[in-house]
Amino acid sequence: MQETPPALATLAARIRAGDRSAEDALVRAFSRGVRVILRRVARDPALVDDLHQETFRLGLERIRAGALRDESQPGGFLAGLARNLAIEHFRKARRTVPEDEAGLERTPSSAASATEQLEREEDARRVARVLEALPTERDRAVLRRFYLGQEDKDALCAELGVDRLQFNRILHRARERFRALWKPGDNSAGGDT
Repeated sequence: MQETPPALATLAARIRAGDRSAEDALVRAFSRGVRVILRRVARDPALVDDLHQETFRLGLERIRAGALRDESQPGGFLAGLARNLAIEHFRKARRTVPEDEAGLERTPSSAASATEQLEREEDARRVARVLEALPTERDRAVLRRFYLGQEDKDALCAELGVDRLQFNRILHRARERFRALWKPGDNSAGGDT
């Protein structure tokens, strides 16, 4: 392994001490090497520039914070940081870019088919019928407002004059009563179709 010149070996300590000239010296000493590493993985000059700048920004930030394990080897630290930033950039790019246009064509539409839309409408009518068949107004109101209206639990607790634990019990009992009336595949559920 190549030995670091004495002037470079003290850069990290000088940077931690707040020496701005040491920061400039670090960038001058390792800028070319970091660019070589980044050009091997990225062909786009703008991307190389962005990753180069980010490498030194993060590197200086970490050196100032004392996160450099071997202060005599700032070059190895910066080289590893540059590689890691490039890898992370390409991982993110793979997650966000679709494979190809054919892949987009194979992706199912989020729009519901006519049959699915009819099934949803029928389910909504069944839910409404079962809600109306519940024996108490409080059960109907709690289920409607919490699940269908998506009202805030704390606001409902305040209005009902109960704490969150009591509200959870009320909600649980109302759901149990609803389930008892809900019969899968039954379109009558207390009313006509």
